[in-house]
This record gives sequence, structure tokens and C-alpha cells, in this order.
Amino acid sequence: MRAETHIQPDTAAVAPARRWARERLTEAGLGGSALDLLVLLVSEAVTNAVEHADPPVLLRVDVDEERTRVEVTDGARAEPILRNPPPTATGGRGVMFVDRLSTRWGTLAHQVPGSTVESKTVWFELAHGDIPSELAPSPRARTDD
Repeated sequence: MRAETHIQPDTAAVAPARRWARERLTEAGLGGSALDLLVLLVSEAVTNAVEHADPPVLLRVDVDEERTRVEVTDGARAEPILRNPPPTATGGRGVMFVDRLSTRWGTLAHQVPGSTVESKTVWFELAHGDIPSELAPSPRARTDD
């Protein structure tokens, strides 16, 4: 399954992007911790793009039998910075989450055909079944059913 959507370059567009990704990933048969982890990482990648990059912003998901790949393309060439912020910092953790929780990730630089405009795609993949055990729900966790 492959799908893509344009994202408004505004932080208010992050929640709709999360919902869109959750719906597409659910349609592709994903659920449970894998779905929750992917939606978290989508949220971090989209937030980074709308806060630090230039429009247009495009979100793509590609699910096959082995892995899910998510790509966020924006109109800026600057690559995301992997930080290790102190616990008191109010931000700066998005790329760290993608780095630590995805199976692999990276960036691709590209030039818009027929112009001098450069852009980049930040991508990450999660191998199906490659979910860190610390994300599994605790048997003592309260559920709100």
C-alpha cells in the first residue's frame, strides 16, 4: 500500500497528519504497538518539517510485507539535527526518537526538476516485528476501556 498527502506548513496540521497516517496504516493491516510507534514517528517527522522547513510538505507511507517506510519531503535543504537534549529541555527530541525507535532512517537531497530549487526527504523505516520491547504495554498499565 502506498499513499501520500500534502501537509499545510503549520503546526496545526500535525494532528490531521497523524490521523491520516493512522487511517492509512490501519487500512494496510497494521495495529497495536507497531501502529502506535509509527504514528508517533510520523508526528515527530511532520512536526520537524512544518516547524523548521519550507513548504511544500508532502507525507508518504509505503507498507509492504516486510516493513513500513514513511517519507516527509519539504522545500528546505537543511538536514535535521540529531540532538541529545537534557531532561529539562522543552524540545529537540523528534529526530532522537526517530533515530532510536525506527529500524533505519536517513535523508535524501534532491533538486526540483527544471529549477534550481533544492528540497529534502527525511525517511524512516520500521521492520514489521521490530518493535522495541520497552514500548510493549506493561501488564500493570491501566487501560481506559
